[in-house]
Order: sequence, then structure tokens, then C-alpha cells
Amino acid sequence: WLRWQYAQTISLYVDEFTTLWAARRTLELGAPLMPSGVLYTRGLLATYVTALAGALAGLDYITGRVPSILFGLATIAAIFAAGRREWNTRVGWLAALGLALLPEAIVWSGRARFYAQLQFFALLALWAAFWAMEEGRGARGELGGARGEGRVRKTARRQLVFAGLFLLALFSQEETVLLYPPIVIAMIVWHGWRYLLRRDVWPAHLLILAGMALRFAVEILGQPGFFETIQAERPYVGLILDVAAAWPAYASLLVAPERLPWTLAGLLAVTVALIALGRGGWRIAGIDRFHQATLFFAWIFGFVLLFILTLVGGQWRETRYLFLVQTGWLLVGAAGMTWLVDAV
Repeated sequence: WLRWQYAQTISLYVDEFTTLWAARRTLELGAPLMPSGVLYTRGLLATYVTALAGALAGLDYITGRVPSILFGLATIAAIFAAGRREWNTRVGWLAALGLALLPEAIVWSGRARFYAQLQFFALLALWAAFWAMEEGRGARGELGGARGEGRVRKTARRQLVFAGLFLLALFSQEETVLLYPPIVIAMIVWHGWRYLLRRDVWPAHLLILAGMALRFAVEILGQPGFFETIQAERPYVGLILDVAAAWPAYASLLVAPERLPWTLAGLLAVTVALIALGRGGWRIAGIDRFHQATLFFAWIFGFVLLFILTLVGGQWRETRYLFLVQTGWLLVGAAGMTWLVDAV
């Protein structure tokens, strides 16, 4: 309801005009080609989704916003499902409630932009990556015969599901590349570096790398010289390493009075999980799944936050670039709250 009210009553954000124009050009030409002949590559998949909505119901600003509303609602359902499966039902409900009321989630779910779609597919990709890692033991060959082969096939399917969802997120917004390094590191920490070389794992990652190469080619060929010019004039990334200057841009997302309890609960959950890890001989795959999920999603969120604070160019320091992993913050915070209630 909040998202629908926003979509109906708030005037267009400046970038929404670009999305709607790109969608109109897609309906006319089959691709978001601007009059200059340059391809509009931001949120490429979202442009086609918006164009589809326009083809079905006529393209206007309300129709253009409907896909974001639907993706926003779907993300609430997805975060509930992830929380319930990987932690418990209470974590799912708390995280879903937090996302439903999160101001920036309401805003981006009511705008004709790609952020709601990105958050949806990013959450599913992260969840699928964690889900795929469940099969590490049996797929190593510790179980022989038909049962072992069955687990190999199951892991391969799960890895391919992860790859497919990752690519959907990548073509929704290229910032998704930030998720891949911490996911790979997590897989190595959970199962060792040889895990990535297994026949049920490496094809999915090869597919992801090919998708990244294709996405980069679209960027370079669709907008000749644009990437190089921007990187030279307003660099996306570099050895900035100025946390003191970057932190104020994102601090409100974590330590504002109404958010600080959630952040502290998340830190509590991580602390408890690390204690459990130490007691378990630092074998992360051997501790309770509740704590595994906490460490996985906290690691992804922490990696992306640290990358943004240290390596992202000063002119790109905006809170929306953390939006794709805020579901991790919500899930881990909810886990900390439920653990605390149980402990007392």
C-alpha cells in the first residue's frame, strides 16, 4: 500500500524520465537506442521489463512504476522465505517487516528505475549461492555410487540456479559485480579452493564470467568511449581509501537513531556466530546453520560496504549503491534480535 501510494502521488524523479524514454525507444526500435545512436545501458533488463509493461498497458509514469512495485513486493516475500529457511520463521517475519517499512525500499519500489528489480534478483542470487553450498560434502565424492552422483547433479543444478539469478541481477544493474568476489571467497572458506574446480561447480562460474564479459562488451560497444571518459573524469573506482570522507554518505543507513538497534543486533548475531565458530574448531561448515547464514550474509554486506567506503569514487557516494545488499543487513539484524530474545 505504501509503495502504491508513493507511485500514485509523488512526481517523477529525474532519472525516471530517462528510464521511460529508454522504454519507449525499446518499444519503437527493439533496443534502448537514444536519438544520438548511443545505447542506454543502465538497467538494461529493467528497461525491457518497463517496455513490456508499456506494451501491455500503455506506457505512462504509473505503468512504468508498476514493475518496481511488483519487484518490491516480491522482495518482501523473498526475504521472508530466506529468513524462515536459513534461520527461523521469526527472523523471516522481522526481516520482511523491516523491508516493508524501510523508507528507501518504499521509494525505490515506487519509482520507474532498476533498483527494486536489482535488490530482488541480488537477494535471490545470494540466497541461491548459500543454498548451493549446502551440498559440499556429498558432492565431493565422500558418498559413492548412485547416491553420490545424485548429490553431484543436485549441486550442479543449484549452482546453475545461482548463476542464472546472478546474471539476472547483473543485467538489471552492473553494480552486481561487487557481489561475485565475496561469494567466491565464501565458497572457498566453506569448502576449500578445490571446490571451485569440481565438475558440478565450475560450469556455473564459467557462465557467470561469460555473462560479465558480455555485459562489459555491451557497455563498451553500446557507448563507445563513455566508460573510459567517465573513469578518467569521474572515476567509478580507484585507490581512494578515504573512509573518513566516505562514511558520512552512508552512516545514516546504519547508525541513525531508528536504525542503530538493528545494526547493533546484527553485530550481536555476528559476534555470537564467531564464538560458535571458534568453539567448533573454526570449521565453518560444521557449525549450526543459523550461524552459517549469519556469517554468510554479514560477510557479503560487509565486503560491499568496505568496497564502497574505500574504493568508490567520491562523486558516486550515494546511499542507493548500498541498496542491493540492505536485505543482508535486515536478515542479520533480525537474527540478532531473535537470538537475544531466546537468550534472555
